[in-house]
Amino acid sequence: MKGKSGQLIKLVGLLFCIVQSVNLHAEQLDYITHQQQISSVDTPSEWVNIFNKQALICPLANIDFCLKELPHSLQKQIGLSALNVRQSMGYKSAMVLAVNHPTIAGVIVIQADREPKQQTGSLGLETFSIELINQAQLSLWHEIGHLHNIALQGLELPSNLTDYQHEWLADVYLFWHLAQTQQLHFALQQLHRRNLAIIHDSDNLSHWSAPQLQYLLQMNAQKPYVKDIPYREFIAQIYPQLPNYSTRDISEFSSLIQRTFGAGVVQPLPNYMFWRQPDLAKILQPTLDFLMGKPAAQKWRSQYLESSQNL
Repeated sequence: MKGKSGQLIKLVGLLFCIVQSVNLHAEQLDYITHQQQISSVDTPSEWVNIFNKQALICPLANIDFCLKELPHSLQKQIGLSALNVRQSMGYKSAMVLAVNHPTIAGVIVIQADREPKQQTGSLGLETFSIELINQAQLSLWHEIGHLHNIALQGLELPSNLTDYQHEWLADVYLFWHLAQTQQLHFALQQLHRRNLAIIHDSDNLSHWSAPQLQYLLQMNAQKPYVKDIPYREFIAQIYPQLPNYSTRDISEFSSLIQRTFGAGVVQPLPNYMFWRQPDLAKILQPTLDFLMGKPAAQKWRSQYLESSQNL
């Protein structure tokens, strides 16, 4: 009996050791899994320089963790709460939140899966589209441009800028950045995108930077000097030269675009807002030539924008 009792005690002790080992191993696995989950969610934040400050780039999916990288004084601001950021973001692919802080310029929120893959627009009964390549990166540089231009207000740029001016100036920064990296073909893509967007819907005039991009592309083709020039110096030189439409100008363009491309248009009115037709046709020309070919584009312009037929 004593032998059997001893064996039983040893067996129980062995089972206890096995159970303890299994529990310890399970705890280690739980810990490792938890750490992996943390590292996959709380990804390192990305910072970008805005002159002598920095901006924090946050993917919307990681916004709760990303915002914790901000100084505590900014984390306490209601507008920078994760809930408010999500509500403000909505279905946008990217947005910028500027802040007043000694070292932080703002927060850029991105949602890459919302980036459009193509831009479409209809001319009569025919629908055209262009593929948008590398659009998430272009949108990010556009948002970074917003913060650069905000920093220059009251200095190289006017103290007060309209929402429309903020948008086309952000694309001017995009153009400058593309010139530094020898990727100006993307500036032409952005011009086509902005033109085709207003053909699709005149409400997209709020982001219509095609007039400024066309000027910059033509200027750079004649005398390249953008590369290796600091943005601050570049914008100080170029801003006074750029097309700078007033609210009334944009309202007139909107009426002409609606009458020319609107879904309810049944017949052309060649002389409608004739004083705006040459400018609109000139800005649309590279996009129409690209989409339709030059002969067809010229024929279309002579029919729908008669005042511009001598372009």
